[in-house]
Amino acid sequence: MFRPRAKRITFATMRNTQLVDNLKQLYDTFEKNGGYELKVFCFHYDRSWKSRLLFFWYSLTSVYYMATSHLFIIDDYFFPLYTLTKHRKNVVIQLWHAIGTLKKFGLSLPNADESVIKPHTNYDWVMVNAEDDRQAYADAFDIQKKRVLALGDPMLDPFVQVPIDRELEHKRRLLYSPTYRANNVAPVKAAVQAFIKAAATLTADWEIYISIHPYVNMRLDNQDLPANIHLFQDPGRVKQILPQIDVFVTDYSSLLLNFSYFERPILLYTPDYQTYIEQQGFYVDYFNYLKAPDFENATHLMNFINHNLAHLDLDYVRQLKKKNFPNLDGHNSDRVYQFLTSINRYGEQES
Repeated sequence: MFRPRAKRITFATMRNTQLVDNLKQLYDTFEKNGGYELKVFCFHYDRSWKSRLLFFWYSLTSVYYMATSHLFIIDDYFFPLYTLTKHRKNVVIQLWHAIGTLKKFGLSLPNADESVIKPHTNYDWVMVNAEDDRQAYADAFDIQKKRVLALGDPMLDPFVQVPIDRELEHKRRLLYSPTYRANNVAPVKAAVQAFIKAAATLTADWEIYISIHPYVNMRLDNQDLPANIHLFQDPGRVKQILPQIDVFVTDYSSLLLNFSYFERPILLYTPDYQTYIEQQGFYVDYFNYLKAPDFENATHLMNFINHNLAHLDLDYVRQLKKKNFPNLDGHNSDRVYQFLTSINRYGEQES
């Protein structure tokens, strides 16, 4: 019923109610240059019952955008795309929402073959940040390696405008960002509760931000929290405050690689490592690759911050930055834009 329009480009996500990160940066680049009909499709699927009911309607809407767009650009899992046979002139671009290759994702997951409908299909091109990432993404999305292009992640472009050195204020800022666990919110809740309780033992003056993954269906209530602890679920906000953070704490989130740009302390709080490695797995020898201080117990983590943080050698962070930031020129989005505008609906440029 519908055919792709040569100048229509749709930026689509089911991670958020607005464009953020790679999608937002690339959208702004297209808008700045002009000449295209830009469409935006956003729906935050959080696995709640309300979200599941709305999902059906939004899925139908997204199919219309897919059918009528020359370029359909996404940044994560996008279920409706995997259920159809798209027109050969619809070109689908996967930007993904994270950099690097730490935890396994996509078709590399241990239980990936259990899906009734095969996910991560219908991609024409995948954009990654570094040359070393290409093979892992090719495997995760079952796509030819030549279709995975290391042009740099657009969301990293603003980093080059942020000074690495930051004057320590009276109140220092700590960000704790636990990652998503498929269909199991219990470990996240337990870890967050233990973290909040242990944070009371911090001796210095800290502002603490706890960012819950957008796919975790977890009730957020800041009313009973201490005034210095801020609990939220907004991937746009977490990226916005990242440059102002003094210490980053996570379990397995690839956001730590983004944060490595600032050459500031990265600490690991991994109370469920053995379970996580069995259910999810990693592309790398996790602790050996990161070489970051690691804690299974939140109290031990806070004790380290109190007594050892000031003397921490940050060479391990600088090494992570060297591995994961091959492009520091602020032109990742321009490179992706130039490639996407060089392909057309009748023939594609080979790489």
